[in-house]
Amino acid sequence: MVSRFADGHAKIANRESCASFALSSPERADSITPAQIEAFRDKLAEELSAATVNLHLKLLRAIFMRAVRTQSVASNPVSRVKFCKEKNKRLRWLRDDEESALFDALPNWLKPLVTVALNTGMRKGELLNLRWRDVDFTSGTITIRDPKSGEDEHVLMNSTTQQTLKSLWDSSTKVVQLKAGGPDRSSFVFTAPRGGFIQNLKRYWYPALRRAGIDDFHFHDLRHTFASRAAMSGVDLYTLQALMRHRSSLMTQRYAHLSAAHQREAIRRLDGWHERQNTIAERRS
Repeated sequence: MVSRFADGHAKIANRESCASFALSSPERADSITPAQIEAFRDKLAEELSAATVNLHLKLLRAIFMRAVRTQSVASNPVSRVKFCKEKNKRLRWLRDDEESALFDALPNWLKPLVTVALNTGMRKGELLNLRWRDVDFTSGTITIRDPKSGEDEHVLMNSTTQQTLKSLWDSSTKVVQLKAGGPDRSSFVFTAPRGGFIQNLKRYWYPALRRAGIDDFHFHDLRHTFASRAAMSGVDLYTLQALMRHRSSLMTQRYAHLSAAHQREAIRRLDGWHERQNTIAERRS
Protein backbone atom coordinates (compact mmCIF):
# COMPACT_ATOMS: atom_id res chain seq x y z
CA MET A 1 0.00 0.00 0.00
CA VAL A 2 2.86 2.37 0.82
CA SER A 3 4.38 2.03 -2.64
CA ARG A 4 0.96 2.63 -4.23
CA PHE A 5 0.98 6.22 -2.98
CA ALA A 6 4.71 6.89 -3.52
CA ASP A 7 4.46 7.90 -7.18
CA GLY A 8 2.49 11.02 -6.37
CA HIS A 9 5.13 12.29 -3.95
CA ALA A 10 8.39 11.71 -5.81
CA LYS A 11 9.47 15.34 -5.40
CA ILE A 12 9.59 15.14 -1.61
CA ALA A 13 12.31 12.52 -1.28
CA ASN A 14 13.77 9.44 -2.88
CA ARG A 15 11.13 6.75 -3.27
CA GLU A 16 13.68 4.18 -2.09
CA SER A 17 12.78 5.20 1.46
CA CYS A 18 9.24 3.97 0.89
CA ALA A 19 10.44 0.76 -0.69
CA SER A 20 12.80 0.00 2.19
CA PHE A 21 10.09 0.80 4.71
CA ALA A 22 7.59 -1.41 2.90
CA LEU A 23 10.08 -4.29 2.94
CA SER A 24 10.70 -3.86 6.66
CA SER A 25 6.94 -3.63 7.36
CA PRO A 26 5.21 -6.51 5.54
CA GLU A 27 1.91 -6.05 7.37
CA ARG A 28 -0.93 -3.88 6.13
CA ALA A 29 -0.38 -0.14 6.16
CA ASP A 30 -3.34 0.45 8.46
CA SER A 31 -1.61 -1.63 11.14
CA ILE A 32 1.71 0.25 11.06
CA THR A 33 2.48 1.96 14.38
CA PRO A 34 4.49 5.06 15.30
CA ALA A 35 6.96 2.77 17.07
CA GLN A 36 7.73 0.98 13.81
CA ILE A 37 8.33 4.28 12.04
CA GLU A 38 10.60 5.41 14.87
CA ALA A 39 12.61 2.22 14.43
CA PHE A 40 12.81 2.91 10.70
CA ARG A 41 13.96 6.48 11.46
CA ASP A 42 16.67 5.27 13.79
CA LYS A 43 17.89 2.73 11.25
CA LEU A 44 18.20 5.42 8.56
CA ALA A 45 20.01 7.72 11.01
CA GLU A 46 22.83 5.19 11.29
CA GLU A 47 23.96 6.01 7.74
CA LEU A 48 22.23 9.23 6.69
CA SER A 49 22.30 12.84 7.89
CA ALA A 50 19.47 14.22 10.00
CA ALA A 51 18.24 16.35 7.11
CA THR A 52 18.11 13.35 4.76
CA VAL A 53 16.31 11.19 7.32
CA ASN A 54 13.73 13.95 7.74
CA LEU A 55 13.18 14.02 3.98
CA HIS A 56 12.32 10.33 4.09
CA LEU A 57 9.95 10.90 7.01
CA LYS A 58 8.28 13.78 5.18
CA LEU A 59 7.67 11.51 2.22
CA LEU A 60 6.12 8.83 4.41
CA ARG A 61 4.01 11.42 6.20
CA ALA A 62 2.73 12.78 2.88
CA ILE A 63 1.86 9.27 1.69
CA PHE A 64 -0.09 8.50 4.84
CA MET A 65 -1.84 11.88 4.67
CA ARG A 66 -3.03 10.99 1.18
CA ALA A 67 -4.08 7.54 2.40
CA VAL A 68 -6.12 9.17 5.18
CA ARG A 69 -7.84 11.45 2.65
CA THR A 70 -8.76 8.45 0.49
CA GLN A 71 -9.90 6.56 3.61
CA SER A 72 -7.36 3.80 3.00
CA VAL A 73 -6.13 4.18 6.59
CA ALA A 74 -7.75 5.69 9.66
CA SER A 75 -4.82 7.77 10.91
CA ASN A 76 -1.31 8.95 10.09
CA PRO A 77 1.25 7.24 12.35
CA VAL A 78 4.07 9.54 11.16
CA SER A 79 2.35 12.56 12.73
CA ARG A 80 3.18 11.12 16.15
CA VAL A 81 6.87 10.58 15.40
CA LYS A 82 9.58 13.09 16.30
CA PHE A 83 11.79 14.19 13.43
CA CYS A 84 15.56 14.31 13.79
CA LYS A 85 17.06 17.54 15.05
CA GLU A 86 18.94 19.20 12.22
CA LYS A 87 22.08 21.29 12.65
CA ASN A 88 21.35 24.22 10.37
CA LYS A 89 24.61 26.01 11.09
CA ARG A 90 26.64 25.12 8.02
CA LEU A 91 28.87 28.04 7.09
CA ARG A 92 31.05 27.30 4.09
CA TRP A 93 32.08 30.09 1.77
CA LEU A 94 34.17 30.29 -1.38
CA ARG A 95 37.76 31.39 -0.97
CA ASP A 96 39.24 33.70 -3.59
CA ASP A 97 41.44 30.97 -5.04
CA GLU A 98 38.48 28.58 -5.14
CA GLU A 99 36.38 31.15 -6.97
CA SER A 100 39.03 31.51 -9.68
CA ALA A 101 39.28 27.74 -10.04
CA LEU A 102 35.50 27.37 -10.14
CA PHE A 103 35.02 29.91 -12.92
CA ASP A 104 37.78 28.25 -14.92
CA ALA A 105 35.91 24.95 -14.61
CA LEU A 106 32.35 26.19 -15.21
CA PRO A 107 30.78 25.99 -18.67
CA ASN A 108 30.38 29.49 -20.10
CA TRP A 109 26.59 29.42 -20.08
CA LEU A 110 26.58 28.74 -16.32
CA LYS A 111 28.98 31.52 -15.31
CA PRO A 112 26.35 34.34 -15.29
CA LEU A 113 24.14 32.32 -12.91
CA VAL A 114 27.00 31.82 -10.45
CA THR A 115 28.09 35.45 -10.78
CA VAL A 116 24.63 36.74 -9.89
CA ALA A 117 24.37 34.25 -7.01
CA LEU A 118 27.66 35.51 -5.54
CA ASN A 119 26.62 39.15 -5.87
CA THR A 120 23.00 38.97 -4.68
CA GLY A 121 22.82 36.07 -2.23
CA MET A 122 19.71 34.79 -4.02
CA ARG A 123 18.65 31.20 -3.44
CA LYS A 124 18.96 28.58 -6.17
CA GLY A 125 15.21 28.30 -6.71
CA GLU A 126 14.87 32.07 -6.93
CA LEU A 127 17.59 32.25 -9.57
CA LEU A 128 16.30 29.36 -11.66
CA ASN A 129 12.76 30.75 -11.65
CA LEU A 130 13.80 34.36 -12.33
CA ARG A 131 12.14 35.90 -15.40
CA TRP A 132 13.12 39.00 -17.33
CA ARG A 133 9.94 40.82 -16.33
CA ASP A 134 11.22 40.78 -12.74
CA VAL A 135 14.53 42.47 -13.60
CA ASP A 136 14.33 46.27 -13.47
CA PHE A 137 17.50 47.87 -14.79
CA THR A 138 16.10 51.37 -14.17
CA SER A 139 15.68 50.93 -10.42
CA GLY A 140 18.47 48.38 -10.15
CA THR A 141 16.28 45.81 -8.44
CA ILE A 142 15.16 42.22 -8.90
CA THR A 143 11.70 41.16 -7.73
CA ILE A 144 11.38 37.73 -6.14
CA ARG A 145 7.91 36.28 -6.74
CA ASP A 146 6.37 33.94 -4.14
CA PRO A 147 9.43 33.74 -1.86
CA LYS A 148 9.66 31.81 1.40
CA SER A 149 8.18 34.77 3.29
CA GLY A 150 5.00 34.64 1.19
CA GLU A 151 5.25 38.23 -0.05
CA ASP A 152 7.15 39.57 -3.05
CA GLU A 153 10.67 40.68 -2.12
CA HIS A 154 13.19 42.95 -3.79
CA VAL A 155 16.91 42.39 -4.25
CA LEU A 156 19.33 45.20 -5.03
CA MET A 157 21.73 44.77 -7.93
CA ASN A 158 25.32 45.96 -7.76
CA SER A 159 27.23 46.95 -10.90
CA THR A 160 28.53 43.42 -11.46
CA THR A 161 25.03 41.97 -11.38
CA GLN A 162 23.62 44.64 -13.67
CA GLN A 163 26.43 44.23 -16.21
CA THR A 164 26.07 40.45 -16.14
CA LEU A 165 22.30 40.56 -16.70
CA LYS A 166 22.52 43.26 -19.36
CA SER A 167 24.99 41.13 -21.28
CA LEU A 168 22.60 38.18 -21.04
CA TRP A 169 19.70 40.34 -22.23
CA ASP A 170 21.73 41.69 -25.15
CA SER A 171 22.82 38.21 -26.17
CA SER A 172 19.25 36.91 -26.02
CA THR A 173 18.16 39.84 -28.17
CA LYS A 174 20.73 38.93 -30.81
CA VAL A 175 19.65 35.29 -30.78
CA VAL A 176 16.01 36.17 -31.22
CA GLN A 177 16.89 38.75 -33.88
CA LEU A 178 13.98 40.92 -32.79
CA LYS A 179 11.53 38.23 -33.81
CA ALA A 180 8.03 38.90 -32.42
CA GLY A 181 9.18 42.23 -31.01
CA GLY A 182 12.29 40.96 -29.23
CA PRO A 183 12.96 38.56 -26.33
CA ASP A 184 9.95 37.50 -24.31
CA ARG A 185 9.95 39.33 -20.99
CA SER A 186 8.22 36.34 -19.42
CA SER A 187 11.04 33.97 -20.38
CA PHE A 188 13.59 32.68 -17.89
CA VAL A 189 16.74 34.73 -17.32
CA PHE A 190 18.97 31.69 -16.86
CA THR A 191 18.35 28.85 -19.27
CA ALA A 192 19.75 25.43 -20.13
CA PRO A 193 22.25 25.14 -23.02
CA ARG A 194 19.41 24.37 -25.46
CA GLY A 195 17.03 26.87 -23.89
CA GLY A 196 14.24 26.51 -21.38
CA PHE A 197 14.25 25.87 -17.65
CA ILE A 198 17.40 24.36 -16.11
CA GLN A 199 16.00 21.02 -14.98
CA ASN A 200 19.09 19.42 -13.48
CA LEU A 201 21.67 21.92 -12.28
CA LYS A 202 23.58 19.24 -10.37
CA ARG A 203 24.47 17.58 -13.68
CA TYR A 204 26.74 20.55 -14.47
CA TRP A 205 27.50 21.92 -10.99
CA TYR A 206 29.22 18.96 -9.35
CA PRO A 207 31.43 18.02 -12.34
CA ALA A 208 32.65 21.65 -12.36
CA LEU A 209 33.49 21.40 -8.64
CA ARG A 210 35.44 18.20 -9.27
CA ARG A 211 37.38 19.79 -12.12
CA ALA A 212 38.14 22.78 -9.88
CA GLY A 213 39.26 20.56 -7.01
CA ILE A 214 36.71 22.08 -4.60
CA ASP A 215 35.41 19.80 -1.85
CA ASP A 216 32.39 20.08 0.43
CA PHE A 217 30.71 22.91 -1.43
CA HIS A 218 27.00 23.19 -2.27
CA PHE A 219 25.31 25.67 -4.57
CA HIS A 220 23.58 27.20 -1.52
CA ASP A 221 27.05 27.99 -0.15
CA LEU A 222 27.23 30.76 -2.77
CA ARG A 223 24.61 32.49 -0.63
CA HIS A 224 26.79 31.98 2.44
CA THR A 225 29.70 33.40 0.45
CA PHE A 226 27.73 36.55 -0.34
CA ALA A 227 26.83 37.04 3.33
CA SER A 228 30.30 36.19 4.62
CA ARG A 229 31.99 38.63 2.27
CA ALA A 230 29.51 41.34 3.22
CA ALA A 231 30.18 40.77 6.92
CA MET A 232 33.95 40.74 6.39
CA SER A 233 33.65 43.99 4.41
CA GLY A 234 32.14 45.73 7.42
CA VAL A 235 28.41 45.49 6.64
CA ASP A 236 26.54 45.63 9.95
CA LEU A 237 24.32 42.70 10.90
CA TYR A 238 21.09 44.74 10.69
CA THR A 239 21.85 45.65 7.07
CA LEU A 240 23.01 42.11 6.34
CA GLN A 241 19.72 40.73 7.65
CA ALA A 242 17.88 42.96 5.18
CA LEU A 243 20.18 41.96 2.30
CA MET A 244 19.74 38.26 3.10
CA ARG A 245 15.99 38.75 3.62
CA HIS A 246 16.15 36.82 6.87
CA ARG A 247 12.92 36.86 8.84
CA SER A 248 14.80 36.46 12.11
CA SER A 249 18.00 38.15 13.24
CA LEU A 250 19.06 34.80 14.71
CA MET A 251 19.64 33.51 11.19
CA THR A 252 22.04 36.39 10.56
CA GLN A 253 23.94 35.91 13.82
CA ARG A 254 25.92 33.04 12.29
CA TYR A 255 27.96 35.70 10.45
CA ALA A 256 28.57 37.85 13.55
CA HIS A 257 31.97 36.29 14.31
CA LEU A 258 33.19 37.18 10.81
CA SER A 259 32.24 40.81 11.30
CA ALA A 260 33.82 40.91 14.76
CA ALA A 261 37.03 39.26 13.54
CA HIS A 262 37.50 41.82 10.81
CA GLN A 263 36.75 44.65 13.22
CA ARG A 264 39.52 43.34 15.46
CA GLU A 265 41.83 43.15 12.46
CA ALA A 266 40.98 46.77 11.59
CA ILE A 267 41.80 47.87 15.14
CA ARG A 268 45.03 45.86 15.05
CA ARG A 269 46.12 47.71 11.93
CA LEU A 270 46.00 50.94 13.93
CA ASP A 271 48.90 49.59 15.97
CA GLY A 272 50.99 49.62 12.83
CA TRP A 273 49.97 53.18 12.06
CA HIS A 274 50.97 54.35 15.55
CA GLU A 275 54.24 52.43 15.34
CA ARG A 276 55.08 54.19 12.10
CA GLN A 277 54.22 57.57 13.64
CA ASN A 278 56.43 56.84 16.67
CA THR A 279 59.30 55.83 14.38
CA ILE A 280 58.98 59.10 12.46
CA ALA A 281 58.89 61.07 15.70
CA GLU A 282 62.03 59.34 16.97
CA ARG A 283 63.90 60.12 13.76
CA ARG A 284 62.98 63.78 14.03
CA SER A 285 64.23 63.92 17.58
